[in-house]
Amino acid sequence: MRQPLTKQQVIEAVERTSTNAEVPLFMCKWWGNGTVEKYGEELAEIAGKYPDDIFMSWYTAPGTDKSTLENPQYRFGYKDDYNDTARHSIGEEPELLPDWNELELFLQDFPNPHEEGSFDNVIADVAEAGERYKMGGFWYFFHERLWAIRGMENLFMDYYDHLEELKIVANRLLEFYKVIVDRYAELGFDGIFTSDDLGHQTGPMMSPNIFEEFYLPLYKDFIAHVHSKGMHMFLHSCGDNTLLMDYLIDAGLDVFHPVQKGCMDEAETAKNYGKKITFLYGIDVQHLLPEGSVEEVKAGIVDAAKIFYKKEGGLLFAAGNGIMPDVPLENIEVMLDTVTNIKEYI
Repeated sequence: MRQPLTKQQVIEAVERTSTNAEVPLFMCKWWGNGTVEKYGEELAEIAGKYPDDIFMSWYTAPGTDKSTLENPQYRFGYKDDYNDTARHSIGEEPELLPDWNELELFLQDFPNPHEEGSFDNVIADVAEAGERYKMGGFWYFFHERLWAIRGMENLFMDYYDHLEELKIVANRLLEFYKVIVDRYAELGFDGIFTSDDLGHQTGPMMSPNIFEEFYLPLYKDFIAHVHSKGMHMFLHSCGDNTLLMDYLIDAGLDVFHPVQKGCMDEAETAKNYGKKITFLYGIDVQHLLPEGSVEEVKAGIVDAAKIFYKKEGGLLFAAGNGIMPDVPLENIEVMLDTVTNIKEYI
């Protein structure tokens, strides 16, 4: 079994301050629905040989319409019954705030970031981190959380018709997230990882002008708070984020994931932004891992490393998204072996 990198080695890769940087592994074993069930002990045995260089611990975030803890109010919804509310997204989640006339009711019932029990699992798990870099995180940042609250179609209209109301909700989220950062910082964590799928296949979900006016100040404020605690900021955003990269860099983002294959030009992205930001490169789970041969998987990973690797750092490896059960077990194993030994190939 390989030995994880030290926290300092990860920091040097993230901050691009090394002279012969290692390539840290983080969430390379991101299993999608059904993968663990399909492969069972075989998968566990392979995965056990390749520990991540970053220890990840998720706090218990508030639920959508139902609480994730004993307190029924620990959720972003404010109604007792959402059965007649429009549904959206893959999980058919209810629109939590379908009517702006009820904004005050929504704000009055906002979840408490100090909720008792929400960090119990983090406190229990942190001893497992050892000397590794420690990452705290949550899914759904600003754009994703707002579409969960309003529904995607409503949100797209709100950018033009109700931007001031959106700003009220977004700033309440900002203050909530800052407390979460504080709680991770108190436990000695080194970074924050969150998601905000800003892109679709060929561009951003919103116009760059909307991002600049609405999201950029929120990102700047939050990331400055993360940095004030001595922590790094990692962001997952699927799709084509090319038109937003300058804004993300301006906001102070430290690490961007995944540079989605087929959506963003890898060579141009590395050329234009590689000296300004670090990439948590996401190995393609849509085509390369499920469809490629063992040789093609290895070659694809090596090719990406040659594009993004620099001796000073700036490259980490992860799966691009959840590795689904259509990925052959041998491709999972060669992926893990290749990223572990990547410096031998570049």
